[in-house]
Amino acid sequence: MIVTKDEDFANMVAVAGEAPAVVWVRVGNTRRTALLAWFEPLTNQIAETVDGGIRMIELR
Repeated sequence: MIVTKDEDFANMVAVAGEAPAVVWVRVGNTRRTALLAWFEPLTNQIAETVDGGIRMIELR
């Protein structure tokens, strides 16, 4: 699984047949601590979604 703010990885999933799951984080510039505080509560839900076969997750 790749967690990124880079759109190129999201595009890779759309084009590639075999690719790792991508979690595309679409939030503006923020401090690392604020980003982690926002992201951490979502990790279990993200893992369940990937386990369910979803390869591209977009977080806003």
